[in-house]
Amino acid sequence: MKHGSYIQPGSPCGHFQASVAFPITKSRPARVFVLDDQAPVANSIVEILKLRGYEAHARYTSGDILDLAAELPPDLLIADVALDPNSINGIDLAIYFERFYPQCRIILISGDPGSFELNKLARIGGHSFLLLPKPVPPMKLLDAVEASLGGVDRTA
Repeated sequence: MKHGSYIQPGSPCGHFQASVAFPITKSRPARVFVLDDQAPVANSIVEILKLRGYEAHARYTSGDILDLAAELPPDLLIADVALDPNSINGIDLAIYFERFYPQCRIILISGDPGSFELNKLARIGGHSFLLLPKPVPPMKLLDAVEASLGGVDRTA
């Protein structure tokens, strides 16, 4: 991906489990999960994050991201709001992560204008999530990641 380019979109989970949280330490980079049902988008974001030294994992369904979280608790979740209709949406997933992985920071992304309305409803319910519109310029995404993680030392 060229510098200054954009991440372009490509053309019910009943097994919720809480897991043990591990603090971010200098012994490992921040662990970032990326969820988007459009694989090219998720994979592009993961590549950008890896170039910056993050441990990044892409998944394409909410069920797969929950399975991964049960094994490896994340430090940051970047999730698309508008997922496959047979999956829970990104805001409901963010609320779940907020409850069961309280150390996990959350960034939502969406190309669907209706997602911003859903995010407003989440705020009324007491939840506050950063929602970035797609396509997300890579530098804007990286700035949001850095701000969300609070300057975590990524050197291992």
